[in-house]
Amino acid sequence: MTLPTPVIGVDPGGTTGIALRVPSGTWELVQATRGAVLPIVRAMLHTYDYRAVIAVEQFVVGPRAARSSTPEAGRIARDLIGALQSLGFELNLRVVLRSASQVKPWATDKRLQAAGVPDIPKMRDARDAARHALFCATADCGLPDPLSKRGTRP
Repeated sequence: MTLPTPVIGVDPGGTTGIALRVPSGTWELVQATRGAVLPIVRAMLHTYDYRAVIAVEQFVVGPRAARSSTPEAGRIARDLIGALQSLGFELNLRVVLRSASQVKPWATDKRLQAAGVPDIPKMRDARDAARHALFCATADCGLPDPLSKRGTRP
């Protein structure tokens, strides 16, 4: 089954992961510094005539955030989330925010593999972005669960 709407997943932070699931079911993964994020997302959107859903990992302030990232990474994440929301507003695109705790238990490595997400070493942030894109594609855009019989790849 092809998905009529491309989905761009974004895991914002000091190193931002970006994943694009195209309607054919293939994936593009990118990791970028903050200055490159919006130009990359805009280029991805331009490829599909600005028809896409953007799925962004929501920054949640809590004990894990304090342990795993610097204050600067948190600020970058919050700034990027705001910029992506503004981009969505500007282009009349849906921007979906979900926390990692909502997405990661479902978007397992096994599910990513079944969906055809490339397993590229040292691209953890891009794979996390793919988790958000896959969750959004399934929960919001009608893509079958890749682990279901309906979602089995040909």
